Amino acid sequence: MSNMVTETVPWLRETNTSATTPKAPKTILDKDDFLKLLITELQYQDPLEPMKDKEFISQMANFSALEQMKNLNTGFEKLADNINYNLIPALMFQQSANLVGREVAYLNPDSIGEETPEILTGSVDSVVFKNGAFYYLIDGKQIDPAYIFQVGGLPNQGNDQLSQLMERLEELLTILRPGEGESND
Repeated sequence: MSNMVTETVPWLRETNTSATTPKAPKTILDKDDFLKLLITELQYQDPLEPMKDKEFISQMANFSALEQMKNLNTGFEKLADNINYNLIPALMFQQSANLVGREVAYLNPDSIGEETPEILTGSVDSVVFKNGAFYYLIDGKQIDPAYIFQVGGLPNQGNDQLSQLMERLEELLTILRPGEGESND
């Protein structure tokens, strides 16, 4: 049973890659190479004219600067990976989840490419993460966020409410207004 699992889930396989994979030739000098070169230079220097302190300090400063740049580069690579693989997807999910339950206007994906794409409205039911991208589930359809162009306050929705409110105010004013020929006394 466990054999089946490790064969179907590739990251669960146990492999010994160090024994079978040959090492690639090194193309970039690292700190070990620099130290070996410095030690060799110190061993074979002319004893009558040893390396001057300034030259030695200069080489050590260069080595230190090189090591710090390498450490910075490694740190920036880790930071970029963390941002790309953790922070950005989390922010995208949070932003996408904020639309759940909200009314949106969007372009019908089936009418994209037509001269006048169809505009639909609906409520976002949920957020779907598929193939590394987020999609909104609206009325059973997966909608790409790029097709959504308005959230809340849909066209005519506010106007309908305003017109209903105005009609109700007119009714109330008619009831409260004294009729013609009547007095408030």
